[in-house]
Amino acid sequence: MLSLLRLAAVLLLAPASAVAADPRLLPADPVHARNPGCAPVRIAMPPATHALPGGVLLSPRPADIPVGQGDSAICFAYATADMISQRVGRSVSPLDVATKFYFADPARLETLGDPRIAAHLKAHPAYRADIAWSRNAVDIAREHNPALEPYFDKLEGGEEDSAALLYNLDGLCDERDLPSHEGYAHFTRFLARQRFAAPVRAPRMCFRSTGATVDKLRSRRADAVNDAWLREVARRCRRRPAPVPLLPVSFRVAANQLEFMDLLEAGTPPSRRSVDRMLAMVDHALDNGRAPTIGYSWYILQDRDPKDPDLAADHSSTVVARRRAGGSCQYRVQDNTGEYCSRMRPGIRERCENGRIWLTEAELRATLYSVIYLR
Repeated sequence: MLSLLRLAAVLLLAPASAVAADPRLLPADPVHARNPGCAPVRIAMPPATHALPGGVLLSPRPADIPVGQGDSAICFAYATADMISQRVGRSVSPLDVATKFYFADPARLETLGDPRIAAHLKAHPAYRADIAWSRNAVDIAREHNPALEPYFDKLEGGEEDSAALLYNLDGLCDERDLPSHEGYAHFTRFLARQRFAAPVRAPRMCFRSTGATVDKLRSRRADAVNDAWLREVARRCRRRPAPVPLLPVSFRVAANQLEFMDLLEAGTPPSRRSVDRMLAMVDHALDNGRAPTIGYSWYILQDRDPKDPDLAADHSSTVVARRRAGGSCQYRVQDNTGEYCSRMRPGIRERCENGRIWLTEAELRATLYSVIYLR
């Protein structure tokens, strides 16, 4: 038994496996087109090792399941991490992706010195305003947080394109350095201690580390907790430079699923041309060896609980394959919720395996509202 634990510890501390990143950059503004015939394609994802909370070092077969978000509400970070991991050839930490999205200084992007990033910023002059908008759209969980303090682990939601762009800062952090399987489960005690100490620390400190984010994500107590989290991330992450710049291409017909539903209710659904454009972007990315991320409704996968107060269920997943089956084009999405296939809707559960689900084009057309891929 002891030898097995030692072996697990060695595997956990070993360098993360990596695959070569594609050095090509796709065109910044291509003509997106559907793949004729829905030709089969499969995107290889880099191998990952899931560190499990609760004292078990390694999951038995980590490649079989995606990293799960647990009880967190940051599916955007898990999908973005998948998209980035596939692009750079190694498994990066979703919690690090979320941390940069909420707190990194977007002004630092202009100091990176990479002409490709500089050209992207020049082509998107509103990027700072877009990041600020997406941060201001973040929700703050009320559970065990009656004062609605914007603690890191109480923040919900985010935008994949902004998160990917901000991840150009400071280099990559491997999933094994900052484990994210089961959401914040590895750091529950750490974050609880920081919240307990916040009333003592907050009046005595000026937390510059959180000063670049929007006012909505700041308060004296939250700054104390989030500063401690940022220090813990810096301590854990053995960062390495990204082999390629992370340059997102995105298009959306709605900001979120609730806005998408409002369009349907108002009798002004997204045009067929707009939906065709999003599916063409998915095909373009897959045909060029990229794993795109899509925004859609969780209720495609699982029926809504009648007691659930949320009429809309925003979800984000990476698309990892395409095929033609049963006379229709199907896309395989990688779901990071950790939900069991057996709990999914009839017809969906039969196309689900270990968190990866084949969805038909018609199913996606019903709720698809955004597509992002990395050039």
